[in-house]
Amino acid sequence: MRTIVSILLLAGSVTAAAQSFGGLQMEPECSVFIVKQGRGRPQQGLEMSGRYIFSLEDGGHVNVYDFKKADGVPVGGFELASSCPDNHANNAEFGIEKKRGASFPLMYISNGKVGSDIEWTCFVESIKRCGKKFSSELAQTIKLDISGFAERGYEPIFGAPSWLIDRERKALWVFSAHQRTTPKVTLRAEDNFYIAYRFRIPALSEGPEVTLTVDDLLQQVIFPYETWFTQAGCMQDGKIFYCFGVGKIDPENRPSRIRVYDTDSGTIIAKYNLNEEVPYEMEDLVIRDGWIYVNTNTSPRRGQGDPIIYKLSMPR
Repeated sequence: MRTIVSILLLAGSVTAAAQSFGGLQMEPECSVFIVKQGRGRPQQGLEMSGRYIFSLEDGGHVNVYDFKKADGVPVGGFELASSCPDNHANNAEFGIEKKRGASFPLMYISNGKVGSDIEWTCFVESIKRCGKKFSSELAQTIKLDISGFAERGYEPIFGAPSWLIDRERKALWVFSAHQRTTPKVTLRAEDNFYIAYRFRIPALSEGPEVTLTVDDLLQQVIFPYETWFTQAGCMQDGKIFYCFGVGKIDPENRPSRIRVYDTDSGTIIAKYNLNEEVPYEMEDLVIRDGWIYVNTNTSPRRGQGDPIIYKLSMPR
């Protein structure tokens, strides 16, 4: 039986909610895991499977690194099938289904480029490895249509859906906000809130193109807004781990932060304030073996060195 659950906070109550949903302030262990060589373009999404680290770049190029060696030297590289100038490749998530002949589970790619024609599209890619060569083909596209959300009492997101896979609970989530999360758009925290939608994970058997509408929505959760500039994240067993900010480029308005959102309770359960530990722009997160791995982007024109993957301790 299909069940729809909503945990709603009105925009006017977000400030109070942020105070009551404070979350555990973390003082994590933090270390440099890899200093990545082979940069081509700005760093974006990150995923891992077995011994391989997949580091996505703006436009859709992927550098592959060896997790065991952790020396930062690429062991391979390939273009996503969805590679194009408008594909920001903002987030990467392995799912639970594997296409026949593939070497890895399906990878779900969030665009993240506001205003793009493909802003609302998730590209589902199937990756194959043959020796040292990697390749990818487009297995499916998933689009989000929010045209009927408000009429049915749900809060619509402004755009830039971030597609997250909860492998433990076999669910597809979309995470975004009521307004764009830049200081120029969201002037006051009380005017905004974060929104998460839960859907099924479309099977490949549903066809090459799937559109999710309000009829597919299984759950909506609204979280208080108390940090700016969304980047990307991941999920584990109903918890959304999400990173924000640009580090010391703008420490006052957009510092490096991670928030952990509990979709069961609609609360923030942990807060990482990381501007000293992670001074660069945080891009995406991966949870592996009880640790959080943080992909960052560095700016050569600002005199910053090679981009780094950091390793952080999980909430206890």
